[in-house]
Amino acid sequence: MCLSKLRLLLLKNKTQPSDAYHETFTISGHEPVFVPLLEHSPVNISQTIEYLESPEFMATERFIITSQRAVEVFHECLAHISRTNPANAAQIRLKMGYTVGPATEQVLVENGFVDVRGGSHAGNGLKLADIILDELADNGANEKPIIFFTGVIRKDIIPVKLKANGVAIKEVVIYKTEPKDGIIENFLQCCEAPVDWVVFFSPQGTEDIVQHMYDTAPTVLIASIGPTTEEYLLLKGIQPHVVAAKPTAASLYNGIAEWMTKQL
Repeated sequence: MCLSKLRLLLLKNKTQPSDAYHETFTISGHEPVFVPLLEHSPVNISQTIEYLESPEFMATERFIITSQRAVEVFHECLAHISRTNPANAAQIRLKMGYTVGPATEQVLVENGFVDVRGGSHAGNGLKLADIILDELADNGANEKPIIFFTGVIRKDIIPVKLKANGVAIKEVVIYKTEPKDGIIENFLQCCEAPVDWVVFFSPQGTEDIVQHMYDTAPTVLIASIGPTTEEYLLLKGIQPHVVAAKPTAASLYNGIAEWMTKQL
């Protein structure tokens, strides 16, 4: 689909070292502008390293890691273990890892994990929980708890559904997320040049932006990365023009392109 050049404000931190949304829209001739909303930092690197090498985790067969920020901390710790105790690092990489979406799946695979599940087949936490339950049902009871590496703030979907179905799960918090200072000022500065689309990736950190958009009713078009964020926007009185079918750069681009084509 060939579109006129679009300038899009992406309400997310740009992923390093590469960002699929930047690559997808830039290659297609558009101008994605990132508006960082959140600051992520490890809770305690040394403590996480100690846990990864603990008898409890070394004996664990399965783990869940759904956030790219959690993956970044996880692999920072694993890189340290690879230097100090390669045998432990190799054993960790043999564990079964469950994740949500293709981006986090790709990071795990690129970092040497050989048994990554869910990923592109699990676009959200509910689907991943169903995949885990189906596999446990096929393989029999799992007495050892599944370790869920997560942040201080996280959704309850996965642990609630697994626990409701009798699956033991232990949450290990390895990173924290806080709103950045000056979010609305940064957003307004980005709006000084014409904006075609504003893309919401999560409710977190967007409160001031949403209130501003509700109060001013701008003519800018709005996209949501998925139904959870769409629901949040609707509750705030904002109707997205596009909701990505999957939480991927390609799906978001296709949704926007299809919407724009229909307006011609």
